[in-house]
Amino acid sequence: MSTLHTVDGHPLIDKDIDLFELLCRRRGWSVQYLKEIESTEHDELLDLAEMVEALEDARAAGKRITIAPDFDMDGISSGVLGYAGLSELGFNIELHLPDYRRGHELTPEDIAEIHAKWPDTQVLLTCDGGVNSHRGIAAARALGWTTLVTDHHEELAPGSTADITVDPCRIDETYAHTGICGAHVLYQVIEAYTRVHRSEKLWEIRLLRLFAGLGTVSDVMPVLYENRQLVRDSISIARLLRVAAPKTIPNPWGGFGPDPDAIDVEQSTLMQLLRTEPHHPAFLRAFEGFAIVLKAFAQVGKIRDVDDLDEGFFGFYLAPAMNSPRRTGRPLDDCFAVFTAAGTDDKLNAARRVIESNELRKQLITEHMEVLTTGDQPLAPWVYFSNAYPGMYGLLANRMMELNGHPVVVVNRPTGPDDFVSGSGRAPGWFDIITSLEPHGGISAIGHQQACGVRVERAERLGDLVAVLHEATQAALLAVDTDVPSGDLVLGPDADCDASLDDLQPLFELVRRTESLKPFGHSFTAPVVEIAIEPLGLRVDRIGSEAQHLRLVTRSGLSCLWWNAAEEKFDVVQGLVQRASRTEFGTLRFTATLQLNTFRGDTRVQAVIAEQITTSA
Repeated sequence: MSTLHTVDGHPLIDKDIDLFELLCRRRGWSVQYLKEIESTEHDELLDLAEMVEALEDARAAGKRITIAPDFDMDGISSGVLGYAGLSELGFNIELHLPDYRRGHELTPEDIAEIHAKWPDTQVLLTCDGGVNSHRGIAAARALGWTTLVTDHHEELAPGSTADITVDPCRIDETYAHTGICGAHVLYQVIEAYTRVHRSEKLWEIRLLRLFAGLGTVSDVMPVLYENRQLVRDSISIARLLRVAAPKTIPNPWGGFGPDPDAIDVEQSTLMQLLRTEPHHPAFLRAFEGFAIVLKAFAQVGKIRDVDDLDEGFFGFYLAPAMNSPRRTGRPLDDCFAVFTAAGTDDKLNAARRVIESNELRKQLITEHMEVLTTGDQPLAPWVYFSNAYPGMYGLLANRMMELNGHPVVVVNRPTGPDDFVSGSGRAPGWFDIITSLEPHGGISAIGHQQACGVRVERAERLGDLVAVLHEATQAALLAVDTDVPSGDLVLGPDADCDASLDDLQPLFELVRRTESLKPFGHSFTAPVVEIAIEPLGLRVDRIGSEAQHLRLVTRSGLSCLWWNAAEEKFDVVQGLVQRASRTEFGTLRFTATLQLNTFRGDTRVQAVIAEQITTSA
């Protein structure tokens, strides 16, 4: 790394330093690596061809197929994708709405509901679930149904009992990149079917990559290899469904501002294209519904510009909202109705209720987190008891995992030693929950290695669960380098900084080149910088509709946004600024992400603060 030269103790940017190349070196992003992860080549999933032919046999015979999806965002994406795609391809298809109170596995109760509603069902097609649903599959086979499972969860011994199973995590599968979501698995099946039997429909079916990419981001799949182009395609298709809000609202200072309520989704590029040819109503409703979802988020101020529509919108706004009903105990119907209801008003009202449910979810998370951190928790910091709705356990476990830095399980509080206990576990990327618990009888996990449901047959075994997590964490940490810097680059006036903040042009180039590597996500995360800011001359503003955010503006003009920090941090930071004007003072250190912001045609670099690290005097 080049040496940072100083004048009067203040560092100057070495013009020979290329911050982007320095970032890539520290991340291990060689030219070869960046090329390799862009490869979209992959093997064919085992038994995919057999499932394609089973579907064709069902279509040719006019058999009714019922799709049974999971209930999270990936499951919703899978269900909508399958229902829309197979309808467009001429199948006799129905969509079963799951009941999240039964858990992620397909149950005999689900089969009974399907049989009662569509008694002529002859084929069951699962998506984002079913590989380990032995009881549910047995109930379907007892009715004489053909059982087709598409899933992406780890298959457990003795293995799936379905007629045909397509799953990258099958016991005997050799698919190289197992981190693909449930919606992507079903998409591969439907695309393969289309190539073989309905090639004239490939354009329409490939539009369903919108939902496969959404499932990829929402289920936190690695943004590597075939997933990268899938997410890019999904974002591109989503942007074709966005309509800019017409400027019809008078501004106090003259002119007109945007009115999201006046958005007409039929004016979107993709809807206009789709309306030029005949399509199955279920296919059209799926895309119309997505456009209406975008309108609903524009109405609450989450989408103001086309650039707001990216993988961050999928992961931080859309997916949490669609997952919120099961977190709060509200009906799941709206999450599917958004994409399947016949009327546009019905879709919009459903989308608004989903967003309202998400606001309730945020409120409840705050309340339950306070209980977890201040209440009686005899098994902390490994296992926590909560009286939250079970759908929230995963979110709470994730929050506690982030606070503790190691795997955490959140469960219901038992009343006696013989009680069955269940909950959710979350772990950092270096820890596998399922593998760690597998050798221990009476304790099990199912799902993904870092995000899974956890079951303890008897409450008296909870101590064993704590011991396993503790011991396995100690063993795993031996192979993990925990002595890593807070940011990929350090920027500011201090001696350890890679570059100063006085000249923002190198930062502009850094962000511009970094954004060319999008999408970011799991296993390919967005760069984080550590910034050191001198409080002398720092401007501190409260911004937002309720003055809930902070904006710190440095003397060089770098704007640093700190969301929802005003109430707790404004007086503190303002006090430090005032102190710095009277005495010698060091710097304020933050972790942040850098981004480009365009306002009235002027594009500048800005920082979004994640957290404060230190205050040095």
